[in-house]
Amino acid sequence: MLEQSSLENQNSIWKKFFTSLILVLEFSALLLLLGNGGNIPWFPPVLVFSLIGISLSSVLFLLLIWHSLEKKQKVNSTKIYGFLYSGIRYCIAFTIAAFGWKKFYGLQFIVPSEIANMPMNRQTGEWLTWFYFGYSHTFGIIIAMIQIAGGYLLLFRKTLLIGAIILFSLFLNLTLINIFYHMNAGALLQSVLLTIGVLFLIALDYKKLLAFFLKTKSNLPTLNFKNEILKNILRLSAIILSLLFTIYLKSLVK
Repeated sequence: MLEQSSLENQNSIWKKFFTSLILVLEFSALLLLLGNGGNIPWFPPVLVFSLIGISLSSVLFLLLIWHSLEKKQKVNSTKIYGFLYSGIRYCIAFTIAAFGWKKFYGLQFIVPSEIANMPMNRQTGEWLTWFYFGYSHTFGIIIAMIQIAGGYLLLFRKTLLIGAIILFSLFLNLTLINIFYHMNAGALLQSVLLTIGVLFLIALDYKKLLAFFLKTKSNLPTLNFKNEILKNILRLSAIILSLLFTIYLKSLVK
């Protein structure tokens, strides 16, 4: 009985720690956004990173106070979790919506003419990426609308999960682009922090997702094969035959 109580206590500490840490990380992403790459005179990088450092260093201290007060029954942890979860959702929603609004006002996907007129093989991956996405203004607006709508969905408990799933696919793709196309470190850091944040929100409802995706069968009619081996061979053929077709196409290229 004592061991079970100790285990629950330990799990409670880790839950407090990770929830608090996620809030600080998403708040850090918000601070980086507000700093705007050092282009805001009244909010220089030294102030941005000082606030981030203070926030990160205060997590453990505040965690110990919270846990101590909880033991003495002087604090309502449910309300604190409510504040932390709301803070995480708000920081992510604010940050991603701001990126969406930037596209509406022409503050993203803009390449200077002296860069755009250079040969492609002389441009960096970052400028090539921005030029590509900025080629179609309509496409940029569609991305902006998804970002703003996804952020808005996070602010309601009923639509939180669908908003987090939409944004996770968006952030994950953005993070991979930032890594493999060598975008600047600030953009990469922000995308990583936001990806972690929405993944945390999704993980809170992982049981619902497992039940929906792995335990719910489709209502579509299907072919009734009594032979399971034959059925699996047909399934695998879609992958194998497509590979063979691709190899054939490759052989035609000389």
